[in-house]
Amino acid sequence: MAPSSDEPVHAVKADSIVELIRFLQSEPSENPETLICIEWAYLPLLNHYRGAEPRFLEQKLADDAVFFCDLIKKAYRSKNGEEPVKEEPEEVRAMALNAWKLLHEWKRPPGLRGDGSFCPEQFDEWLEQVKTISAESGHLEVALHYVGEVLIHAPADPGGLWIHRTVAAALDSRDAEDMRSGFRTGAYNSRGAHWFDPTGKPEKELAAQYSRKAEETENAGFPWFAVTLRELAGEYEREAASIIADAQLRESE
Repeated sequence: MAPSSDEPVHAVKADSIVELIRFLQSEPSENPETLICIEWAYLPLLNHYRGAEPRFLEQKLADDAVFFCDLIKKAYRSKNGEEPVKEEPEEVRAMALNAWKLLHEWKRPPGLRGDGSFCPEQFDEWLEQVKTISAESGHLEVALHYVGEVLIHAPADPGGLWIHRTVAAALDSRDAEDMRSGFRTGAYNSRGAHWFDPTGKPEKELAAQYSRKAEETENAGFPWFAVTLRELAGEYEREAASIIADAQLRESE
């Protein structure tokens, strides 16, 4: 009842609500669908508080391709040109913003089960559904870009490769450029806030890390995906060079 209450915003005890949601998330007897509705209603709070997250919504995204595609449709216009551009009601705009926030913060990749295990068959089935649904609705590019972003959180392969081979194979497909672009964006943005080092050491280390991953990936038989990883390494190499040049210029002034 609280989200539809007429109480003023300052009357909302946000920290207490978040603590209550955390409790419900840890209670195995709770109905997952009920918790999904609660997390959706309070998504802005869960995104705001450190340590809070929409766990059930993220699992729903990882399990249900239709749900993922519905969020994409809420957040983005179709490229089919069938939807007229018009002023949306406030409720629709709020729903679109909620969908965008959830997609933007999503960290649980498809195929990853609630117990932490990864199911390759579930991943492949989910991805094929997304391709079919989003192609028909005119959202294929943006949908696959988001898929690529979340795949930076894919688990390692049991055989020793740094990323699961099923995920690597999907990213290596010739028609997976949008997914690779999303992976590159997600990997670069995952660094977050960081200290400025005039020596460029952190950037050099990241460049070396992605170079190693690129070599491993190519040796494992995924050359297209390896190109993306080398592009990431190159970005960090250029960033390191720029930082060093800037620091030297400041010293000379």
